[in-house]
Amino acid sequence: MTSAAGRLRIVHCVGFYFPDSTGGTEVYVRDLVAALSEHGIDGTIIAATDQGYDRYKWHGVDVVRYPIGATAAPVAPVPGERLSAQLSPFQKIVEEVKPDIFHLHSWTSGAGLGHLRQVARMGIPSIVTMHVPSALCMRGTMLLYGRQACDGRIDSRRCAHCWALYRGFPEPAARLASLLPKWDVTDSEISRLSSRMAALLSITASAETKARQLRSMATLSKRIVAPSQWVRSALLANAIPPEKVVVSAQAASDAFGGRSPRMRTRDDGREVVIGFLGRLEAYKGADLVVKALAQVPRNLPVRLRIAGTGTEPAYVRSIEQAAGRDPRIEMVGLVEHEQVPAFLETIDVLAVPSRYMETGPIVVQEAQALGIPVMGADLGGIAERVRPGVDGWLLPFDNPRPWTAAIVEAVTDRDELARLSSNMRRSRSIADVAADMEALYRDVLIAPTVG
Repeated sequence: MTSAAGRLRIVHCVGFYFPDSTGGTEVYVRDLVAALSEHGIDGTIIAATDQGYDRYKWHGVDVVRYPIGATAAPVAPVPGERLSAQLSPFQKIVEEVKPDIFHLHSWTSGAGLGHLRQVARMGIPSIVTMHVPSALCMRGTMLLYGRQACDGRIDSRRCAHCWALYRGFPEPAARLASLLPKWDVTDSEISRLSSRMAALLSITASAETKARQLRSMATLSKRIVAPSQWVRSALLANAIPPEKVVVSAQAASDAFGGRSPRMRTRDDGREVVIGFLGRLEAYKGADLVVKALAQVPRNLPVRLRIAGTGTEPAYVRSIEQAAGRDPRIEMVGLVEHEQVPAFLETIDVLAVPSRYMETGPIVVQEAQALGIPVMGADLGGIAERVRPGVDGWLLPFDNPRPWTAAIVEAVTDRDELARLSSNMRRSRSIADVAADMEALYRDVLIAPTVG
């Protein structure tokens, strides 16, 4: 199916895309498609939307938007009708590109298992990159009982207990629910009386569904790309064949490649700026840094610069109210990705206090490319990328006191801050990611099916 010029064609499927509000997954896909072009690989991006069909170019790449319901089954065809008439609107979009490989980058209702199934029916080989832990975790955070990193093994009773606690059920009810048979009463009379009760009674069935969907992902895809080692370990814990899992870490955009890392020199009088860049939502943990700053003595020259927006009004309001009470906190608002290098160059330390197992995040690598030490939560991909005492700090995700101590150290020990900055290194580029994917694509096209 490769084009006459010998170039591969890849469809990259995502749940969201530019110019909508986007995150690390969409930045990764945008940069990957551009870098793959240098390897003789053409990409088309197809992305879900809550609006209608649309087509446009973004950074010179074809983008096709489709509504979430585009996988709806077509009307039964008339005998003798062309095969294309039997395809769903989503399948027709894929067919039009005639890809060699379908690469899924999301696990949502708009781009997920249903879409993977439809592509499999078309006989097109698929690859899945797990940018988020939602395929493994009912909470979506990979925090077992909200207290510690989970090994990722989907166990219906353990997952049911954990999820019930997350949804606010008391411990006795959560434990009891985890012992229930695998009932699914979400469409029963109980659901009509109380959707919350139906969800609780169906909780072990929901956990089993999660495990079944993960197995389906592994069956329908030729390979699963794990951006971090912990993702690979979690997949293997669920009996996914190890030869089917490929580890390929993310990387900062080329926009960071031409910039020289800043080597911080000692300057005791200058204000130290701690920066937060991300969604203003509880799982990203901006409030943890705000609480930590509140305990830092007011006479120390420090500022917290918060960039981002959120979809949780109460949470955003709490951050804004804290900023109103503390003049050391500056709210920057939305920073588009093209503006990220400029934002990072205004800070001295990047805070990444995530309350879930990140598979990246790319922002850590962006900071490292610019010589900016990172204060990160000791979880997931952050823990794999930050070297405590060498180029940053790894701190608890649920306790602001160590963060306070780290901020004080950054402000009062300028020699240490300069040393951490001088140790920063950019170990990976988007060209490295593209080389990984080229090798993977070509391997999939010539290798027999795994698993």
